[in-house]
Amino acid sequence: MTTSGLALALSWPRPVVLAELDPAGGDVLAGYGRGEMSAGGLADLELAARRGGPARHLDSQLLRLDSEGRARLLPGLADPASARHVDWDRLAAALAAVEDGAIDVVADCGRLRAEHFPAAVVHRAAVVVLTTGSSLRAVRAATQAIAELREREACLGMLGALVIGPGEPYGEREIGEALGVPVVGVLPRDAKAAAVLSDGAPAGRLFAQSALLRAARTVATRLIEFAAAHESRLTPPQAAVPASATTVGSSRVR
Repeated sequence: MTTSGLALALSWPRPVVLAELDPAGGDVLAGYGRGEMSAGGLADLELAARRGGPARHLDSQLLRLDSEGRARLLPGLADPASARHVDWDRLAAALAAVEDGAIDVVADCGRLRAEHFPAAVVHRAAVVVLTTGSSLRAVRAATQAIAELREREACLGMLGALVIGPGEPYGEREIGEALGVPVVGVLPRDAKAAAVLSDGAPAGRLFAQSALLRAARTVATRLIEFAAAHESRLTPPQAAVPASATTVGSSRVR
């Protein structure tokens, strides 16, 4: 899921922040960043929030993911035990207000049933996406997660699924029908490109044209369209819901 979120952020067609909100901890600094990037990230942001509100401190915690600074990262927790101290409601408001709401946010929120799950962020997102494989076991878990999200009325935005490795053995159409939600896109099992994102392997000059990033660009464009459609349906009393926030959730349910 983190690899998928990173692929989307690097492929996003406009300025974006990838927020590592998995309560189990963040992986991007040690993986894609190869330990060469450093910032306090979510932990320092939470500490600053207790002293005056997160919105004014968020920008100082963002790191560049690309040379242009178009994609930036809010690093996740180094110590999962500190997740219990995070005020997710306050953080959701801060993400919605980043640069006056002019920047999109892709949030990696971890597993749905994880302790200290960032439910407030999911609740306010314009699009909530569950990542799932294409096996029967994976789709069944995704079906359970979607049912739980609906039962709890956990999200106000559009609900969809991102399929990893379609056609192994089920395809995009079959999975969408089984889940009862739109499939926002598919990402191939591109091991070479994924290793760059997950473990900091050398990118090579053709990395930007890899099958994974090409597919991620298509998915990113579709997610922006989904968010715009959600925004157009909001009535004035609901306008506080951040239409720019896209949440990448996990279908893996314990």
